[in-house]
Amino acid sequence: MLRNRRRQIVLILFSLFVIGSACGGGDSQTQLERELQDRAGSDILPVQLGLVDCPEDVVMTPESVFICSSEVEGQYYELQVRIIDAQGQYGFVHKHYPLQLLNTEALLRDEVAYEVGFDITIDCGDDEYLVAPIGSSFNCIATRAEGGARATIEVRLEDDAGRLNWKLLRE
Repeated sequence: MLRNRRRQIVLILFSLFVIGSACGGGDSQTQLERELQDRAGSDILPVQLGLVDCPEDVVMTPESVFICSSEVEGQYYELQVRIIDAQGQYGFVHKHYPLQLLNTEALLRDEVAYEVGFDITIDCGDDEYLVAPIGSSFNCIATRAEGGARATIEVRLEDDAGRLNWKLLRE
């Protein structure tokens, strides 16, 4: 009887250990978060990726997919993580991209001016960076250099390389 009781206790403790090590949280989660901060952060230099926070209730099994959050330039930033194998190998993709607005405005100014045939200025906001979800759109204002006529440009962030598409909205 005592032997069966010990066996039950050992089985229960072992089960709790297995369940605890399979779930997020603890050392493996902290290690994952630090690695993500280093690896993903190097993709978006010169901006800094803040501390990465992954859900604590994630079961780290092959094909698990979850979102970890962070911030860049004080703005929300996401990484999607997929566990590849039982050894904890993982891959990740950026769900946001930090656009340096001065560079974005200069690129749009050249492209739009070429398209419309006259000099313009572009204003996409006052911040240094805009952290936008990949696939999302935002608006900038184009102003004609001579005469001051204004138009809205809808800009779409296409991918995690920062590729943009735009269209001039006729008002």
